[in-house]
Amino acid sequence: MLGFFKYTDFFLENFNLFSKLLNLDFNIPLPHIILPLGISFFTFQQIAFLADIHAKIKLNDMQEGKKQGIDFLDYTLFISFFPQLIAGPIVHHKEMMPQFASTLSSKATFLDWEKFAKGLVIFIIGLFKKIIIADTFAKHANLGFDATLKGEVLNIAEAWASSFSYTFQIYFDFSGYCDMAIGLGLFFGIVLPINFYSPYKALNIKTFWQTWHITLGRFLKAYLYIPLGGNRLGKWLNLRNLFIVAFLSGIWHGAGWGFVIWGIMHGLAMVIHRAYSFYLEHLKSKGAKLEFLKSKIYIIFSWFLTFNFVSLAWIFFRAESLSSALSLLKSMFGLSFVELPQKWWRTRELFAKLDGNNEFLYYLIISFILCLAFKNSIQKIDNFKASFKMAIFIALLLFSALLSMMTSTYTEFIYFNF
Repeated sequence: MLGFFKYTDFFLENFNLFSKLLNLDFNIPLPHIILPLGISFFTFQQIAFLADIHAKIKLNDMQEGKKQGIDFLDYTLFISFFPQLIAGPIVHHKEMMPQFASTLSSKATFLDWEKFAKGLVIFIIGLFKKIIIADTFAKHANLGFDATLKGEVLNIAEAWASSFSYTFQIYFDFSGYCDMAIGLGLFFGIVLPINFYSPYKALNIKTFWQTWHITLGRFLKAYLYIPLGGNRLGKWLNLRNLFIVAFLSGIWHGAGWGFVIWGIMHGLAMVIHRAYSFYLEHLKSKGAKLEFLKSKIYIIFSWFLTFNFVSLAWIFFRAESLSSALSLLKSMFGLSFVELPQKWWRTRELFAKLDGNNEFLYYLIISFILCLAFKNSIQKIDNFKASFKMAIFIALLLFSALLSMMTSTYTEFIYFNF
C-alpha cells in the first residue's frame, strides 16, 4: 500500500530519467496519486497488529488447538483513533486495546479529571511549541532553503542559521504535535506513548534514535531489526541490520533522493557508532579502564558531534533538491566564497536573506537553552500537580499561543507530509 500510494510517482520519474540516459525515452506519465491521510502511520499499526495476531493464533493452535477472535469494532477504533492518526505516535494494539476496553466499560467514569488536567497542560505546551517556537523558525528556515532553491548563495552565517532554524523547527513542530496528541488522548482517558524525550541532549546517534520519534524506532526494532536477526547473528550482520533499518526509515519518510541520502547518512552513523562500541568492548576485555569516557571534554565533544551531524542530515531531509542541499552545505563550510557584510555585527544585515534580526538570534540562543538545560514536557507532566501557579502558567501559555495564532499566517505541521 505504501509502495503504491507514496512511491509510484518517484519510481516512474526515475525510470523515465534512466530510460532517457539509455536513449529509450519511455516518458511514462505520472499518475499523481493522492496520498490517503495518515497512511504512513496506520499502515505500520496494522502491520504490527496482523503480525502479532498471526503469531498469537499459531501459538494458540499449538498449545490449545483454538483461535482467539478480535472484535472488529475494537480494531477499527484502534486504527482510527484520531488524536494520533495523522502524525503519530505510532501506537501498538497491546497498549491501546486494554485502555479502550477499560474506558468504554459500563463501570468507567465519564471523565477522569486528573488525566483531563494533565492533558490540558501538555496540550497547551504542545500548542505553544508549535505556534510560538516552530512557526517562528519556519519563516527563517523557509527563506533560507527557498533562496538556495532559486540559485541564490547564502553567506556562512545565513547558511548555519538556516540549518539550525530547521533543526529547531522540526523538533518543536513534531514534538509539539505529539504533546497535543497525548493531551487529546488524556481528555478521553487514553494514555498515548511517549514519542520524544530530549533527543537533542543525545551524546551519540543511538541515544538520539532512542529519544527521537520513539514509537517509530520501537516499531522498526520489533518488526524489522529483530526479524532480520538483530544482534544475534554476529557483528557483521548486526551492522548490516542497523544500516537497513536506518536506510528504510529514511525511505519511509518520503519519496525523494533527499530522504534516501538522509537514511544512508543515519545508517552509516549507526554502523560507525556500533563498530566504535565493539572496539571499546574489545579494549575493556583487554583490561583497559577507559576513564576518558567520563571526562567533560569527551562528553561535550560527543554531544557536539551528534548534534551537528543530526543538523547536517536534516538539510537533505528538508531541501527540495540535491542542488539546494549542496549549495547550503557549501555556504556553511565557506566553499561558496560569499563575503560577510561590512557591518556583520548588525544581525539585520548579517541575516538579510532570512529576514533576521536580534530577535531571531535570541530565539536561536533560547532554543538551545530550552533543549539542553530544561526538562522536557513529559518530565514536566510526570511531576504535574494542580495549583494556582500552574493555572496561571497554563493561562499565560494559552493566551500567548492564541494571540500568535490570530496574528500569524497558517503553517501546517511538518509531519502531515509523511
